[in-house]
Amino acid sequence: MSVDETAGSEDLRAPSRSGYLKAAIVFGVVAAAVVAYGIVRRSADDARLANWTSERAMPVVTLIAPTTGGQDRIITLPGDVEAFFDASIHAQVSGYVRDWHKDIGAIVKKDDILAEIDTPELDAKIDQARQELIRAKAAEDLAKVTAQRWRALQSSSAVSRQATDEKESDELVKRADVGAAQANLERLKAQKAFANLIAPFDGVVTARNIDVGAYVSPSISTKPLYKVADVHAVRIYVNAPQTYAADLTTGMTATFKLPQMPNRVFKATIDTTSNSISKQARTLLVELLADNKEGVLLPGSYTDVRFQIPDSGRLHVPASALITQNDGMQVAVLDANDKVHFKTVHIAVDLGAEVEISSGLSQTDRIIDNPPDSLSEGEAVKIAGAKDAGAANERRK
Repeated sequence: MSVDETAGSEDLRAPSRSGYLKAAIVFGVVAAAVVAYGIVRRSADDARLANWTSERAMPVVTLIAPTTGGQDRIITLPGDVEAFFDASIHAQVSGYVRDWHKDIGAIVKKDDILAEIDTPELDAKIDQARQELIRAKAAEDLAKVTAQRWRALQSSSAVSRQATDEKESDELVKRADVGAAQANLERLKAQKAFANLIAPFDGVVTARNIDVGAYVSPSISTKPLYKVADVHAVRIYVNAPQTYAADLTTGMTATFKLPQMPNRVFKATIDTTSNSISKQARTLLVELLADNKEGVLLPGSYTDVRFQIPDSGRLHVPASALITQNDGMQVAVLDANDKVHFKTVHIAVDLGAEVEISSGLSQTDRIIDNPPDSLSEGEAVKIAGAKDAGAANERRK
């Protein structure tokens, strides 16, 4: 082989080594690019994973807004119908029932005789008192004449002044005895007047617990002989829970129904309240008056009284939004950055499914419904239905 051929062969091999070098460099660059891309992508994936995990760890809450009642509230409470006046008549003297004139259901006028009682023992005492009065008057007359005589003798110095004073004093004593005997007789006569049981007012006889020949005596512990009720109007008593105490005021009207007349509605008006809360039941006693011209409202009846309470304008929230804390009742609200804050509220009325708030909330508050126990003050949360807090803020805008 010639020199020229040898040189040409070397020239051909030299570019081949140079190409390998270039290829190696290109491969290295590509490999570095792939590694760099992988690192960057892995970092982005890690960031997305961290962000996804953070979002999943953030509590998801449901928001509600406080509302107003907007309409009157109707409450129904049990009540008892009672007579306008109700008198229990007991015996004031001992004796035997001679006769009775009025039975249950009888319409009576004031001072009508209901029954008569024989009082032989009392009659004997009255006779004795009369005799004692006669004797006392006779003694008084004698003492009076004696005193006059001794005064006449004393003027002539026939008797001493001391003796005269004694006779005059005796006259005064006898006069006092007459007064005492007269008073005793009048007392017994007054007792005798109670031998007739009379109606204290116009009304109806609701009970009779005597019969002819029965022995009766003064004792408040025994059953009354008669009961008379004035039913021209009736009183209805309702024990209202303390939460309604401020709403039930004098003059408020109400309606009620009776089981024996389920299709009739009657009207009543609050006449007064006890103005105090029972410690045992935590209730306010409310007294209503209802007209009973027809006489169909029977004392002792049970009734359901329906009150219409005007809307107070207070805010209402579901009971599920309430949180019981040491500081009292609270609700969890969100600020503009979707962070949790707790507000102490005061409940005016517990309506069961919701409560009426007297203070502590505003109409614009965003309240968390069914707040998790794990929520803490200032914690960021995610609103249900929003992809993230930023999206939720954009929606509100």
